[in-house]
Amino acid sequence: MKKEILIKFGEIFLKGENKEKFEKALFDDINQKIGKFGIFNIKKMGSVFAISGENIEKILDVIKKIFGIASFSVAYKTDKNIDEIKKAAAEEISEKIQTKNIKSFKIEAKRSDKSFYLNSLEICTEVGAFIYEKFNLKVDVHNPDLIIKIEIRNCAYVYSEKIEGMGGLPVGTSGLGTVMISGGIDSPVATFMMAKRGLKINAVHFSTPPYTSERSVDKVKRILKKISEYSNSIKFFNINFSNIQKEIKKNCAENLVTIISRRFMSKIAQKIAILEKNGCLITGESLGQVASQTVSAINCTAHDIFLPVFRPLIGFDKSEIIEIAKRIGTFEISIEDFEDCCSLFSPKRPKIKPILRFVENDELKIKNSDELIENAIKNCGICEIN
Repeated sequence: MKKEILIKFGEIFLKGENKEKFEKALFDDINQKIGKFGIFNIKKMGSVFAISGENIEKILDVIKKIFGIASFSVAYKTDKNIDEIKKAAAEEISEKIQTKNIKSFKIEAKRSDKSFYLNSLEICTEVGAFIYEKFNLKVDVHNPDLIIKIEIRNCAYVYSEKIEGMGGLPVGTSGLGTVMISGGIDSPVATFMMAKRGLKINAVHFSTPPYTSERSVDKVKRILKKISEYSNSIKFFNINFSNIQKEIKKNCAENLVTIISRRFMSKIAQKIAILEKNGCLITGESLGQVASQTVSAINCTAHDIFLPVFRPLIGFDKSEIIEIAKRIGTFEISIEDFEDCCSLFSPKRPKIKPILRFVENDELKIKNSDELIENAIKNCGICEIN
């Protein structure tokens, strides 16, 4: 008796006339990711996908990381014959009894194919009576140890375990976005969260050689590699920020160095986003977490940016961000001890409530700012991370 993976969609159901577009994007994403592990067949049956192939258990960890999947189950596939369905239910219970202390059960049936000669209640009654006699288990419709689920489609599926998926939307269905990413904890989580909402991600990182080493850039690449397990490939832009940082340090007030640096970073990221036809910027800002993330500071940083700036962590506290970072596997990399350019050049007493006109006036002391920005973009390193 063969098994298949049944995949249930999440909010794709809510997309109305655009539902087919989202389903195709999810279908293509699943196909691309599981194709690395062997030959599998995916078919659509109404509101679910079914995956068949040899050793389907080896792709379960991959399925868990695909955006757009609400849940999935490993199910026995049988003919639409009540005796075959009973055998499958018995196999499922026999399998679970080996690892779990099961004393009670319940049968749930869903008959999507209304031409099947038994209705849902009759299926539950027939299969329930068979299981009761065969295993001497108690029937408990309120709090059973095991629920056997039966779905009648173009064939019959029998399973008991529903595995939670990532949810969200399939990659790319919401457009393209550019994230400003550091080697810290926050921006990788922000990247993950916006990818989960269907954005295809480009990433811009700012390094300051020789003040920061190549190992700090490698750290960011490893973080993005971890995120790419969920989001697919990420185009990575490594900006040498040293010349700009030195000009800021030399010409501007020390307590405004961080704000002015972030203004330059935002302008560079926006230019790259436009060149790449991306529709938004993404940051890991969390309100009040550091001096550059107060309301006044965020206003100064983003004042000259006309693309939408998404800040998915803006209302999160640090413990919530860390919890997500641990769950997606970026936390241990993020806490490795390599300094980034932001921490390296941070002033001892940064301005917490900067005033925009003072920041702009101080920034004007850098006479060749446009040239610095263009050179940084022209000479950046680019690679694909997947």
